[in-house]
Amino acid sequence: MNKSLSRLTLAILVGCCAVPVVAQQTATSDAQATDNTEVIQVRGIRGSLTKALATKRMSASVLDSVSAEDIGDFPDKNIGDALQRISGVTVSRTYGEVDGVNIRGTAPEHSLLLLNGQNVATVGWFDNDPFTRSFNFEMVSAEQVAGMDVYKSTEAQINEGAMGGTINLKTRKPLDMDAFAVFGSVEASHNTNVDGWEPNVSGLVSWKDENERFGVLVAHSVEKNNVARETQSTFGGAQSWNIPGIIEVPDTDGNFPVTPLGFASILFEEQRERTSSQVSLQFQANEQLLFSADYNRFELDNPHVNTAIFNFMHVNGLVDADTAVYNEQGVLVAAHSRANDLDAYAVPLFNNTVVRTPNMVSDVINLNMDYTTDHWDLSATIGKSTAKSRGRQSSVWFGDTENKQNSGVTWDIRDIHKFTPDNPGSLLDHDAMKLFMEFSYLNNVRDHEIDYYQFDHEYHLDALGFSSIESGIKYQEQKFSAQQENMHDGLLAKAEAAGLSMGSFNGGTVSGILSEVSDSSTLTNFAVINDSVLDYGEANKSAMTIDKYFVIKEDITSAYIKGNFEGDKFRGNVGLRWVDTDVASNNLTLSQSVNYSNLLPSLNVVYDIQDDILLRFATSKSVSRPQYEQMKMASKIEIHQKTASIGNPDIKPYQSNQYDLGIEWYFNESSLASATYFRKDISDYIESTSEVESIEGCQGCIVTRFRNTGEASVNGIELQFQQDFDNGFGVVANYTYTDSELDSVSTGKGPLYGVSENSYNLSAYYEDELISARIAYNARDEWRQNYNGQVGTAEPFNSVDASLIWHVTDKVDISVEGVNILNEVRQLYRPELGYMHSVDQFGARFFIGASYRM
Repeated sequence: MNKSLSRLTLAILVGCCAVPVVAQQTATSDAQATDNTEVIQVRGIRGSLTKALATKRMSASVLDSVSAEDIGDFPDKNIGDALQRISGVTVSRTYGEVDGVNIRGTAPEHSLLLLNGQNVATVGWFDNDPFTRSFNFEMVSAEQVAGMDVYKSTEAQINEGAMGGTINLKTRKPLDMDAFAVFGSVEASHNTNVDGWEPNVSGLVSWKDENERFGVLVAHSVEKNNVARETQSTFGGAQSWNIPGIIEVPDTDGNFPVTPLGFASILFEEQRERTSSQVSLQFQANEQLLFSADYNRFELDNPHVNTAIFNFMHVNGLVDADTAVYNEQGVLVAAHSRANDLDAYAVPLFNNTVVRTPNMVSDVINLNMDYTTDHWDLSATIGKSTAKSRGRQSSVWFGDTENKQNSGVTWDIRDIHKFTPDNPGSLLDHDAMKLFMEFSYLNNVRDHEIDYYQFDHEYHLDALGFSSIESGIKYQEQKFSAQQENMHDGLLAKAEAAGLSMGSFNGGTVSGILSEVSDSSTLTNFAVINDSVLDYGEANKSAMTIDKYFVIKEDITSAYIKGNFEGDKFRGNVGLRWVDTDVASNNLTLSQSVNYSNLLPSLNVVYDIQDDILLRFATSKSVSRPQYEQMKMASKIEIHQKTASIGNPDIKPYQSNQYDLGIEWYFNESSLASATYFRKDISDYIESTSEVESIEGCQGCIVTRFRNTGEASVNGIELQFQQDFDNGFGVVANYTYTDSELDSVSTGKGPLYGVSENSYNLSAYYEDELISARIAYNARDEWRQNYNGQVGTAEPFNSVDASLIWHVTDKVDISVEGVNILNEVRQLYRPELGYMHSVDQFGARFFIGASYRM
């Protein structure tokens, strides 16, 4: 144990021993705590910003806050959209909406999302996504969120597991609201990538008795949104593809050029429906005892059809050498390619459509008891969170196999992809596109359960500078499992014998996709199918077989102690959290167990330079547990090739030593200027590596598994400015500089994935009794990203959002809002190889709504 930890432990023990001596002095501490409470009465944009600023100012840790001062006043359409306004936070978008956040140079899975202070079970739906602990922000409706706090430094009482940041979503409580509150809204949403508008409705009713002892809150919302992501992408890294009989990309001169395997033009169409429900009960049994019960349910249905027009040159393809264009890196980046053998089974130009019907549900029930006295407080919590995902899926290939000469393509991937088929009409002819190569039918099954039991205690005192001592214990049982239920044995042969084509599932045609980047040489028109392909799979399915099964169980025991201290010009806390984790990972044939423990100290100090200028310092040690993908027991042994890929639950969590130093100037109640320096030193970074090992069934194998191998560091500066001009106008701005480096054993040194060196936000608002208006600009420079299995460099991205609310009466609002209104596209290059990897166009989103409150 190092000296700093010994001093920390000693200070806590001294504080604990002093508790019984000074119990009678708690009244002074309580009075001081009361003096620190700010009452916020302004509403609307300014009210929400003022309340969030007060939360930040009074916090003992490094924290940013987002507040919805009134019901329905959450500042953005999505939790993630609001988070991107915070300094040090950038977001990831997969299908238009934010589905993950990077906080201070760390990946989304290295941050933790809590609901009212507790973990939320989570599952994904995409069969090719890794299994992570990161909660999908697309699941949560913003309507029911009262606010959220983003902890950038740690405190001992907060759940461990985040080396990036901890996001705590807070829902509304009936005893905190008016005696009878009603809110309802209707809204129509539109995505410019699709036709039509979709309806959204939400409502909330809260009631408490005249004695304010019993309260009930019920809320429900249904949001529908048509989503379309339009994409160009290459597949496979650029290399010479020559494995005879397995994978070959030849040219007419008999060479095997360095080039990607192929490329595609893709349309992802989804009918998304998000449902959120909440029931909260509170009973104030007496002045000291409060019982609370909360139930939340989040459900996301996102049936979709993903249509990809592939030119995969290894599928009976041939490059015409006399048309080949090579760049300075020696990569083939433009050519004409065609079918190699006109008598063969397959064609290189084809339609691969994947139809899925995922349904994800997360349920959270939380029972809490709070007991308060003049000298100490007790809190006990029992809760359960479950999540499940079910989704039928079919993947089918269609090509003009009877006229293979139609599979010729002229292409160029140096910039926006040029993709011109020799006969574009064949891709529009449903009947000409015959089934071949693949017809899968399966069900993706994922389950996650969390049971938790927590007990917290706080003793108020005034001794040795400590105002209170907090302590607590928590026990969690977590179980994550996944499997794929395959039901397609013989399905392809049966469908081919029936002569199925795209005409058997005719879904019409699409045209004009990728409107922001396309020209006459871009493939933007092709035929599509509908989801009746799933009905055919169901009617002709085989007996079910289980594939890719695994289950991971974790028993987590934690305990903490924290001392809160304050003096004439300073305040803060010092704490120590201990956590012990038992892991059991198994599949149908293999199992392994492991145990590890972590001791996590933390210190947060706030010093009042003067009444309106604060100096903050924080230091702590944090961990992020391995992802389920990295821990799952899976094995694939190729005895003859002496290779194996296996799981590795015996890996330690990421560890990070963190430091913050900042200064904050609150020049009025709704205005701030601040600067913060932060640093993270990360060890035990987890990577997939290959080493020679001897395992059961394969001696001297080259074994690929996840291991603790790398190190990383993050240094950065956050600048924030917020001002209300007292004339209705206001401005909020922030800038973050992040210098990150990952020292990888496999790829060498480079920036961390998903991290931009520079990112900034600027928003301006105007508000009076009649209207509330805001325009927001968000921008970040390039970052490194893994996309479709390849690492690319994302070009700088910026977006503009705007909203206008007309307060028709004190109770009725009419609103108009736009998200990404300039329809910015995301572009990824492979600069070291000299070609464009991918382009994504998500579309602009617009909302028109009306709300009523009383």
